[in-house]
Amino acid sequence: MTYMKRYFLCVLCLMLGLAMEVHAVPDVQVQASFINHEGAKEQIEETGATYDAPLTVTFTVEFDNLADTVGYDVLYEWEINQIKDNVERLLVKRNEESTTYTFTEGGTGISYSIGLAITYRHRESGSEETVDDFEKITFSLRGSSLHLYNAFSPNGDGTNDLFKVKTQSLLSFRMKIFNRWGQEVVSGDQSTLDTEYEDGYTYYICWDGTYHGSRVEDGVYFILVEAEGSDGIKYVKRGDINILTRSTKGGKE
Repeated sequence: MTYMKRYFLCVLCLMLGLAMEVHAVPDVQVQASFINHEGAKEQIEETGATYDAPLTVTFTVEFDNLADTVGYDVLYEWEINQIKDNVERLLVKRNEESTTYTFTEGGTGISYSIGLAITYRHRESGSEETVDDFEKITFSLRGSSLHLYNAFSPNGDGTNDLFKVKTQSLLSFRMKIFNRWGQEVVSGDQSTLDTEYEDGYTYYICWDGTYHGSRVEDGVYFILVEAEGSDGIKYVKRGDINILTRSTKGGKE
């Protein structure tokens, strides 16, 4: 009888020991990356940094030692939140290891906060441990702007040869240029126009001063631009374009 009691006591202790066994969870790094204006991959590293809209960010988890996950089921829960006028609201929850989201709304009083919780479920013991104390990724998007210049000089001297529109944080952009008789000479939008990025601004390259492959005459032309900004501003701008092929001075105001 004493032997049986000892036997059952040992079995009970073994079962309790397995149930209470603590498994060390893997160490991980949470990263957020996007493709910058130069076409290179860039990491969001500075908390509270500001970027142009739209911004497509990929959030990933990198394990310090992937072998540490052997024996675990790893469950992910991303929370993407927007903070607007000091009120936080959930935009979306995701459960994949790596997730991508495009942020579009920017301007004063708007920022984003992304958090992650990882649950490690040990396959043998069934025990679970959730880690949710990762530093949140926070950033904001700039408000929009759009500026039209009034002249350029497509004379091939390398100075101000192209007509550009200076912008920031636009979600859409469309433009048409007409001659003095109202005839359309060129048009384009954000999907067809080339861009340049300089000093925090995106320049849409709208016109090289030609029509059907031939250089147009000096004179006044007219541009119509329609655009929408990250801050909800809808732009409808009209302006004059003076072509001055004998001038090397830029059309910047």
